[in-house]
Amino acid sequence: MVALDHGLSLGSPEGFENPEETLDNVLRGEPDAVLVGPHFARHYQDRLQEADVDVVLTADVVTWSTSPGRDNDQDLWTPAFDAEFLEELDPVGVKVVLVFGRDDNETFIRNVEYIGELAEDLRGTGIPLVVEPVMWGRRVPAQLETDADFVADAMRMGWEFGADILKAPYTGSVESFEPLVENSPVPVMILGGPATGTTRGMLESVEGAMDAGARGLMIGRTIWKSDDPARTVSALMKIVHEGAAVEEVWDEPEQAAVVDG
Repeated sequence: MVALDHGLSLGSPEGFENPEETLDNVLRGEPDAVLVGPHFARHYQDRLQEADVDVVLTADVVTWSTSPGRDNDQDLWTPAFDAEFLEELDPVGVKVVLVFGRDDNETFIRNVEYIGELAEDLRGTGIPLVVEPVMWGRRVPAQLETDADFVADAMRMGWEFGADILKAPYTGSVESFEPLVENSPVPVMILGGPATGTTRGMLESVEGAMDAGARGLMIGRTIWKSDDPARTVSALMKIVHEGAAVEEVWDEPEQAAVVDG
């Protein structure tokens, strides 16, 4: 699944200035699904239907400034779209973040409450709730964002709060991630996580996660900022669905540095 919901938080980021072009570049790789904002899905409904791609919708907004597309190191999160509106767009899932490490306890409480409410609103609709537990707050040092103990606790809390699917950070090795996947009663997919530096590095992380039992991925910028998004998607499809090794699907020198997400 390719994450293309960045406009909700970042506005018009580099490499995604033209939403139609970026979407088309990704869809040429024939991904299983895309993760987008509900109004992105509404505006590009015809393209998405023509590509026969599943759609997961983002239900909240997390950003870092009240200035558009800027990062002023603020923690701004809010529910943005109600369940009834999201259901009207007929998604195969709805995604919300669960941010740990915040300085603002009230925002964390609202975050937890919203997940619980959304889980109940979606119950019986056939639309699973995807929860993305992340350690973005200042109280968790950046080097611990993929720490196995932190991720284990975050994943457990995510499904205890109502997740039907987890979009979790990969801990960096099969040995550390496998027990986390095994202990989860809901399917686990991985997010982009910290910058790997190259497309190949991201592919290697996905291969490791799949070997550990993950069900797939929800990754964005490392895909749509790559030199050839369609080829990147095609390589990921082979790793996820055919169990291919990176060496079998990616044999050229490493690309320029990119940022995961």
